[in-house]
Amino acid sequence: MTMKLFIGIVPPEDIYHAILNIQNQFGDNRVEPHITLCAPVTPIDDKEWLKVAEVVAWQFDPFTVELPATGFCGNRVLFIDIKSEGIYPLQNQLSSALKNFEPPSPKAHNKYHPHLTLGRLWCGFTKNDFAAMKKLADEFLSKQPQFFTASSLRIYHKPLNNKRWQTLNDLQFSP
Repeated sequence: MTMKLFIGIVPPEDIYHAILNIQNQFGDNRVEPHITLCAPVTPIDDKEWLKVAEVVAWQFDPFTVELPATGFCGNRVLFIDIKSEGIYPLQNQLSSALKNFEPPSPKAHNKYHPHLTLGRLWCGFTKNDFAAMKKLADEFLSKQPQFFTASSLRIYHKPLNNKRWQTLNDLQFSP
């Protein structure tokens, strides 16, 4: 059974719900608030891909993630930036280990920029929505430093003919 998958980190409930409340005022991002570690892919062998992801997750200790500010990717994506020393080695090891179970991709060499997406134009958000969302997110981020400890990964899958990504599995880091 081959399916489309990706890997992310989900923030804790307080941050998760604050971000979801901002998003829901303007549209549907088609996936819950998360930080992408590995972009969507249809693995050649999804069973092995999932096993390898689990092994890599188990090799990592929990690490701190800070949400310092909002930003834009061109004019198409509004996001909250991520500051974390621990996320880069994890993303690098996941990408290296999983590439053997994925078809070749020209995006594989893109520089990783961790972020938490607030909205995307192609999901129906507008530039006016972005301005209002940015203001709300900046207010949220300015109230107190927003940081959390990442202690697990979430594997997402997209069922056929469905526009929304769904949780497949959570993988804990080393205890």
